[in-house]
Amino acid sequence: MTDRRAWAAIASFPPHPKNVRHARRITRTALAAWGAPELIDSAEMVVSELVTNALRYGSGPVDLTLALTDRTLRIAVADEGTSLPAPRDAASDAQGGRGLQIVELLADSWEVVVRLTGKTVTCLLTAPEMQAPEIPAANPVHLQGRPGSPRRSQGELRE
Repeated sequence: MTDRRAWAAIASFPPHPKNVRHARRITRTALAAWGAPELIDSAEMVVSELVTNALRYGSGPVDLTLALTDRTLRIAVADEGTSLPAPRDAASDAQGGRGLQIVELLADSWEVVVRLTGKTVTCLLTAPEMQAPEIPAANPVHLQGRPGSPRRSQGELRE
């Protein structure tokens, strides 16, 4: 993801539950077209949670903005509701209540901006490094997964 120009996508849709799926599809399609596949899974999950919250607790149309520059993706979801998002402690058997916890886990940062006609929840995601992290020569480990992923295999050692 080097030498990239800035990219942006903006969508606005009525407050209907099926539009969560459309927002995920917009996110996946845009990031694939922009050459940022390493951001797709996290961005799609964050968009899903933010749009779901806008539909559940907000009002009016939902606006989604995706803006990618270099290695940073800015996701903004706006609605006309007045209730502000707040992380909750969901019971272990609860079917909901973890949306903002997921956003906090996946995003580098997030914030809420109150506007005259509602609010905008914005978060930033940073793409992992394109190169695998350096591994000390004494303990080389084979990395699996997408480039820059912190997940390691169960210890396939190389001599």
